[in-house]
Amino acid sequence: MAEFPFLPLWADAYLADTRHLSAEEHGAYLLLIMEAWRRADCALPDNDTLLAKLSCSTPERWAVIKSTVMDFWQHDGRTKKYTQRRLQVERRKVADKKEKARDSAARRWNKTDLTHANAMRTQCERNANYNYSNISKEEDTKVSSKKERGSRWTSDQEVPPDWIMWAEDQDFDQALIMREAAKFPDYWAGISGAKGVKLDWSATWRNWIRTAAQRVTQKPGNVIGFDREAVAREMEKIRNAKKSKI
Repeated sequence: MAEFPFLPLWADAYLADTRHLSAEEHGAYLLLIMEAWRRADCALPDNDTLLAKLSCSTPERWAVIKSTVMDFWQHDGRTKKYTQRRLQVERRKVADKKEKARDSAARRWNKTDLTHANAMRTQCERNANYNYSNISKEEDTKVSSKKERGSRWTSDQEVPPDWIMWAEDQDFDQALIMREAAKFPDYWAGISGAKGVKLDWSATWRNWIRTAAQRVTQKPGNVIGFDREAVAREMEKIRNAKKSKI
């Protein structure tokens, strides 16, 4: 899998800039955008034979459409490569977000390790002063305490942002993440009985998103990106619908 499998594609901005293109030119341009995005330097080589192949064009057709398609790109005479300013900006945004998510996860893990270390020290101190004559009573208390730690997902809860960032850091499809983040609260808020009680809801989310990803069958021609603002608007509609029912 490429380092950046998700490419943000803003449909409104794209159409505003490309309404003059033919269907053939649209196809070639989008293929070249995706090819550049997958490359480490986010650029295209100055090689007409290769560009024709990457855009699924014959050498003859590429000679005809090249000037129109490559008008969106800037040529670097020093490196002999084509770059696109907007694509470079989006790459930096995605790279920065991924780095922040990785740092956040590392900080959480370090905090967890420190908590475990402190807990071990405290437990050792308790063991030194433990009254073993009350072992049966102590075990009963532990069992009761474990049961009390379980909780239910309430109807006003939503998937926390850091859970979504964790899923993004695992390179799950963005559209899948947002869709499942909308389904997860509705499903668990409606589950009754022991099945709806969980000790660790973050672990439940991680298993949920992994299972959802396994069910998805990737097909050629899928949309290469999505509009985060549109998804946010849809989630806001869901929240408003819930409020209206109360």
